[in-house]
Amino acid sequence: MDMTRQAVAEGFARFVDEAIDATADAFSVSRALRGGVRGPGGAVVDRLLKNATAIRRHVVEPELEVYRERTLSQFDVVLEYAKGQASIDEFAEEILSRDVYVRAMRPDLSRERRNRVREDLLDRQRRLGDAVEPLVNAPEETFWDAVCAELEVAEACEMVEEQFVFTGPLVAHRDAFRFTAELDVADVVGGFGRLFGGGTVVEVEYTDEALRAMRRAERAIVAQTTAEIERRVP
Repeated sequence: MDMTRQAVAEGFARFVDEAIDATADAFSVSRALRGGVRGPGGAVVDRLLKNATAIRRHVVEPELEVYRERTLSQFDVVLEYAKGQASIDEFAEEILSRDVYVRAMRPDLSRERRNRVREDLLDRQRRLGDAVEPLVNAPEETFWDAVCAELEVAEACEMVEEQFVFTGPLVAHRDAFRFTAELDVADVVGGFGRLFGGGTVVEVEYTDEALRAMRRAERAIVAQTTAEIERRVP
């Protein structure tokens, strides 16, 4: 990986890490559990609500780590597109295979709807690649040096505000996605969960809470990043 491309990757990774940390802080386990548990209800949900720290450890943190890994892995492919002259279509399958939203698409979507959503997701990554292309191909060796050399303040802020945000697909196609995680009740509440025998594994759907927490997080990190742009870029 050449120096400028690596610098852009590191700059994006920093943004992603800050957004994920902010999402974790904003995520409410109780909101996710209330109405989001599939499987045993009642007493189990009450016990789970009393073990929010364990749920963060068993569900929230692993899910956010998967999100981080897939987002950064996908961005590596987007950088390949941005660096070269090839069409985004040549990278389509590799980009979509790493997309967190493709992974979360509801299985009952029609083929037509699925294809339309995939096209929108690919176009989102194309726009991101086009936005960072001047930075990737700049001669500077650090992210901020490239930003200062290639972009005006307004252009850099627009890139962050429009291309570095993550919730666009979830807002545009809310009914197309379903974020879920399986949770072994016994892992969280210990012996109590074993009272349910083979029914200790429950499914938690957290789509609405993910959207709420991610939107709150991205607003904060976008504001923080654009403020940094205004300080750094002449």
